[in-house]
Amino acid sequence: MHFRSIAAFNFTLTGIANAACPPRVADGDQAGSEVAEFVKDAVNNFFPFQDGWETAYEAAFSTDLKASFNATSYTFDTFKQLYTAIYASLTKTYQGTFDHGFLTVIGVPNAKDIGGFVTLTGWEGGYVGGAGGRLVNTTDAAYAVIAQTEDCGRKIVEFRESSNLGSYN
Repeated sequence: MHFRSIAAFNFTLTGIANAACPPRVADGDQAGSEVAEFVKDAVNNFFPFQDGWETAYEAAFSTDLKASFNATSYTFDTFKQLYTAIYASLTKTYQGTFDHGFLTVIGVPNAKDIGGFVTLTGWEGGYVGGAGGRLVNTTDAAYAVIAQTEDCGRKIVEFRESSNLGSYN
């Protein structure tokens, strides 16, 4: 059998980690801790109860974000709209006393890059009407998928959040 020509194919992959990125740390526990810490820091910065959360939101989430809050699905833009409404509600309802914290943060790294999966549980609440008001503390949970970006950073590409806070206000 004779081949007179060979076809050449070029493939361009978008959204896939750049081959020039250094590999993730070899120690799986450390890699899991690093991806968990990335999400924990991101949540602390974009949680919509503090000024400046919008900038942190833009930095943490991929514009291709797939998100949900309780039973409703969102895109990058619609999730940001939800967080804008939540910010207004928390500011008005808790008058500066709202806070949150983590009970568990579990990071599972990808095998070949700095992305991975993170599951978080935590608490949130404050004093309704401000200091001296009725204390409300509730639970919150989230699941995040983190992708390595082409510039060797990290972005949250999927974020699934659930909370029972609205049940108690």
